[in-house]
Amino acid sequence: MAHSVSLRRTLIRLVVLLVAVLAAALAVLNLVVAPQGTPQAASAGAPVPSEETKPVPSAEDAADDTAIWIHPTDPSQSVVIGTDKTETGGVGVYDLAGRQLHFYLHGSMNNVDLRYNFPLGSERIALVGATERNEGSTGVRFYKVNTADRSLTEVGRISTPGRPRGFGMYHSPVSGKYHAFVHDFDTNEVTQFELDGSTGTVRGTAVRSFDNGGSSEGIVADDELQRVYVAEEEVGLWRYGAEPGHGAIRTLVDRTEATGGRIVDNIKNPAIYYGRKGTGYLIVSSQGGSNFVVYNRGDNDHVGSFEIGDGESIDGVSGQDGIDVTNFPLGPSYPAGLFTSQDHANTDAGNDNSGNQNHKLVSWQRIADSFDPQLLVDTTFDPRQIGAEGE
Repeated sequence: MAHSVSLRRTLIRLVVLLVAVLAAALAVLNLVVAPQGTPQAASAGAPVPSEETKPVPSAEDAADDTAIWIHPTDPSQSVVIGTDKTETGGVGVYDLAGRQLHFYLHGSMNNVDLRYNFPLGSERIALVGATERNEGSTGVRFYKVNTADRSLTEVGRISTPGRPRGFGMYHSPVSGKYHAFVHDFDTNEVTQFELDGSTGTVRGTAVRSFDNGGSSEGIVADDELQRVYVAEEEVGLWRYGAEPGHGAIRTLVDRTEATGGRIVDNIKNPAIYYGRKGTGYLIVSSQGGSNFVVYNRGDNDHVGSFEIGDGESIDGVSGQDGIDVTNFPLGPSYPAGLFTSQDHANTDAGNDNSGNQNHKLVSWQRIADSFDPQLLVDTTFDPRQIGAEGE
C-alpha cells in the first residue's frame, strides 16, 4: 500500500511538472508570435499634436498636402508648406509654431513635394513642386525657397497630359538627375518627368509612363533605394522602381481592408522616414481609418499603425489627406524630427477661420514612444545632402 501511495505521489508530481513546463513553453511561444510594433490605444497615450497651422482660407474640403523644408543653417527656422486645393486656394508657408508666414493665391494646388540642391541656372536651390488643377492650366508649378524670409518664388511650370493629382519628386543616385512623378486623374497613368533648370527656369521632359490602374493622390520616392510608391486609392499601395528604365513592373506592399489588407480606403499620401543604412519606415495615410499605417522601409514588412489623438488645446487628426515626415532635428521643439498631417475636421476653437481645415504638427518622438517596442529615432540622415554631391 505504501508503495502504491508513493507511486501515485510521484505521478502527480510528474503531471504538475509537465503542466508547468507546457505553460512555460506556451508563454514563450506567445511571446515570439505576439505582434510587434502595435501602438497603444489613444486613451493610453496616443501621440497628440504639438502645434497646428493657421487654417486655410477656404471653408470647405480644402487643405490637402504638406512638405517640410529644413532651413540650411538654423533648423528651428524650418517651415511646413501646405496646399489649399480649392479654386480660391493656393500654397501656404507656416513656421514651426503654426503661424502663417506667406500664402500664395494660385488656386487649386493639390499635392506638394520638394528636393534640395536642384541646379537652377548658376545656383543650387530647394525646389518645391505642387500640382495645380485649375481648368485650362493643369500642370505642376515650381518654386524656390528664399532662405532670408522663407518665402517662395515661382521658377517654372510644366504641362501634364491631363488633370494632375498625385505628385512626388525623386533625385536619382545613379544619374544625379531630378525627376517628378505626376498622376493623371483622367487616365490613371503616372508620368515621370526629368527636370532641367539649366536655363534658370524649370522645364520637364517625359521619360516614362505607366498605368497605375486606379485613382491616386499619393506618391513618394525613396531617393536611396531607388523606389517610388504609388497609392491606388481603393485597392492598395504599389512599389515601382524609380529609375526611368524600370518600366511598369510593380509589387503590392499592402491592400485596403476591403480587399484583405490593413489600409482603410481611401489610401492617401505615403511618406518616408529615413534611417541610416536603409533603415526607417514607409508611412501611409489611411484616410478611411483616420490613422497611419507603418511598414519597414527596406522589406516593407508591416510594423503597426497609429492615430493622432486630441491634445489639451489642439484637436487630433481625422479623415486626413497628405502627410510628411522628417527624422532631422528641428531645434528645441522637435529634437527628434517632425511628422505633419492634413486634418479634415479642425474642431478646436480660438483661431482665425477655426472651422476651416489645417495641418497638424506632431513630434516624431511622441509617435515613436507610442509603439511597443519603440520605433526608430535616428537623427543622422540629413535630407539637405541629397544632390549635394553634384555641386
